[in-house]
Amino acid sequence: MNQSTVFLIEDESSRDESVVDLLHRGNLPVQVFRHPSLFYEEYDPNQPGCMVMDLNRSLVAGVTLAEQIHDRGYCPPYIIVGGQPRTCDLARAMRSGARDFFEKPVEVDLFLQRIREAIAEDQLRRQQREEDSMIRQRIESLSPRESEILNLVMEGKLSKQIASHLEISIKTVEAHRANILRKMHVDSFIQVVCLIANRPQLLQADSISLSTSG
Repeated sequence: MNQSTVFLIEDESSRDESVVDLLHRGNLPVQVFRHPSLFYEEYDPNQPGCMVMDLNRSLVAGVTLAEQIHDRGYCPPYIIVGGQPRTCDLARAMRSGARDFFEKPVEVDLFLQRIREAIAEDQLRRQQREEDSMIRQRIESLSPRESEILNLVMEGKLSKQIASHLEISIKTVEAHRANILRKMHVDSFIQVVCLIANRPQLLQADSISLSTSG
């Protein structure tokens, strides 16, 4: 994975109080953008890191940027510095991925700690996304019949019940179950259920669905 970077989005009015020196003091790689639109144009979602928004003029522009990046697939965690944001703008920022807000002058040690925590969160999110992608591919590799049987297994149905429900032989059910384990790269259906139950967002509405009934 590429080295994590702090993306500093800093408007013109912030230059005399730039936080870039603080980030360098913490030995953090920094890339500076003078306007949210510049970051939007250049942002590579595959580049790990976090954002720091030092936007004295308009926090709304920064929050809008975060929302637009999220719509493209992934927005890294970010921290807001300076300005006098309205409560409603801060609430919107937190919903869009903001982790913290710092008034100036910044408390350096705490600020750098929050930056490192944001980077760690980004790394954890990316690892989770990679695992989700891998499991999604495995789920999508199942045939329609295998998906149907997996759904019934997750509802608690035994092979005999599945065979009766689908009007196929138990031997056929067991063959499909073996194929499901092979394609999911696990040794037991307990592992399959754990993988999918922890990632309900990966389930296709037209293939597998978790039952909430007993």
